[in-house]
Amino acid sequence: MAEIFLGGSGHYLELLGLSLRTLLIFFFIFLWLAQLIGDRSIKKIFDIHSHINYLLLILFAFLAMAGINGIVSGHEFRQVIADIMPFSFLLLIFPSYYLFADNKTQEYLVRLIGVFIIGTALFSLITFTLFSLGITELHFDFYQWYRDVDMGKITNMGAGFFRIVEPAHILVVPLILIITSLRMRDEKHNKMWLLLLIASIIILVLNLSRGYFLALAIGLLVLKFKHTWKMWFKETIITGLLVILMFTGIHFLASGGTSPGLELFGMRLQSFTQPTIEVSTNTRMMILPIIWQTITQHPILGVGLGATITFTDVHTYEMITTPHFDWGYLEMWAEMGILGALALTFLYLYVGYNILDKIKKIHDWHEFDVGILAGIVAFLVMNITIPALFHVFGILYLVF
Repeated sequence: MAEIFLGGSGHYLELLGLSLRTLLIFFFIFLWLAQLIGDRSIKKIFDIHSHINYLLLILFAFLAMAGINGIVSGHEFRQVIADIMPFSFLLLIFPSYYLFADNKTQEYLVRLIGVFIIGTALFSLITFTLFSLGITELHFDFYQWYRDVDMGKITNMGAGFFRIVEPAHILVVPLILIITSLRMRDEKHNKMWLLLLIASIIILVLNLSRGYFLALAIGLLVLKFKHTWKMWFKETIITGLLVILMFTGIHFLASGGTSPGLELFGMRLQSFTQPTIEVSTNTRMMILPIIWQTITQHPILGVGLGATITFTDVHTYEMITTPHFDWGYLEMWAEMGILGALALTFLYLYVGYNILDKIKKIHDWHEFDVGILAGIVAFLVMNITIPALFHVFGILYLVF
């Protein structure tokens, strides 16, 4: 758990192409199964939820077909394995079900998430400062390490402001929603919640992803469920104001006091309706017809895991081949087929439905569960343009 939350993208230490994270997970599953077999209680694995077991079996069956399909189609074997690896984390559902019955494990997870939020915020701020002050520059050693090892992305947005993106940031919006929901309880709150909220928002505004902001907005609407209008409106406004204050404050300092960055923020939002005004959204639109052409070739079973797409950049006339589709649901459909994509989506929806059912049955202390539900909705929204549902952290969120 510590490696998952403190190890960033998971590529800091690898052995034979496998990350430390993957090796730890596999060894843990192996030892846990060995203990159950030794105790002759192997049947205990399946005593969780029969419907979940069936859904997982169906999903793994489609994944196996997509994996074989990818190899038969000549996709790079390493890329096929990389695509299927995040789904192996679903196996953690079974040991987690029993281990998290222990309050000490729950408390450990909460502390770990607190450290993750503060540590990630500091790392983003330090990285931002290094580039904003010109201490290091794009394409220099630190930048190359950040891209190749940390698997992140740094983009110069002008006026001294740089986008700082890491794979682990995908957890930030669900965590903001959970913290905001907890703060909606009508009681005196520990000041740590506000600190964690501010730290999470710093990560969000430095990432500056449109998909994250859209997911946050829709997630905040979900938080109205089971909360009074007064508490919901108050905490939603506070979260919204903190987003604006953190972004404008950081941009104002980075620009040397010349601009609060509202034009940049506005352009990011405007690109929802006018994708051609920005390079990243324009590129996403270039890829779209190629993805659709790929889907129409094998709409039912897909072209297999490890697929790549090749398109021509209309600005540079360069042929680009990439495994990144930039459209979450369409990538699922293209690689796993419509049936596999529906199986994965339905797994998230089913877990969300069960949480909703639980919230309806409990009379008090529903804030945490409402936050969890909003987080699942956020992942479903992020998956429109980001591979959120089949990302390692998306799978882990579903497991927990």
